[in-house]
Amino acid sequence: MKRFTMFSLVILALAVSTSAFAATNSATLTVTGTIDSSISMTVESAGGTTSGTGTAAATSALGSISKYGSAPTGFTLARGASDWTLSSTVGVQVDKANLTSTDYTLTAQLGSAPASGVTWKLNGSTLSDSAATTLTSTGTYGSTGSYSWDIVVADSAAAAAIDNTINFTATSN
Repeated sequence: MKRFTMFSLVILALAVSTSAFAATNSATLTVTGTIDSSISMTVESAGGTTSGTGTAAATSALGSISKYGSAPTGFTLARGASDWTLSSTVGVQVDKANLTSTDYTLTAQLGSAPASGVTWKLNGSTLSDSAATTLTSTGTYGSTGSYSWDIVVADSAAAAAIDNTINFTATSN
C-alpha cells in the first residue's frame, strides 16, 4: 500500500510539473474586404472565320471580299446598283455577379474611322469612331443578344483593307 501511495504521488508530481511547464499562445487574423458588383461581356458569335468566341476579344477574318465574289463564311452578299452589302449577325452575352440590376445598356463604336466608301452598321444604325451607338437599353443578362451586322461597300471605294474593331460597352441599368 505504501508503494501504491508513493507511486501515486510520483505520477501526481509529474502531472503537476508537466502542466507547469506547458506553454500556450494565441493569434488572430482580421479579414477585411468589400464585394464589388461586376459584369462580364463575351462575343459568342460573328460572321466570317471567327476565333476567340466566348471571350471578350474575338476576331472575325473575312478574307478577300468583292462585289462579284462569294460571301465570306456566315455572311450573305447583296449587290446594289452602286454598292454591295455583306450581312451577318454578332452575338454578345453579358453576365452579372453581385448586382441588383435587372438589365443593361449595350453600345458599340468603331475603333478607328472606317475606310473611305465603307459603312459599318449594327442593328441598322451606322457606327462611327467618334460616338457610341446604343444597340439595346434593355439587354437580358445571361443570354446571347443577336445584333444584325452590315458592311456596306460603295462601288467607288478603293481596293484596300477595311480592317476595323467594333468596341462594345455594357453598362448595368
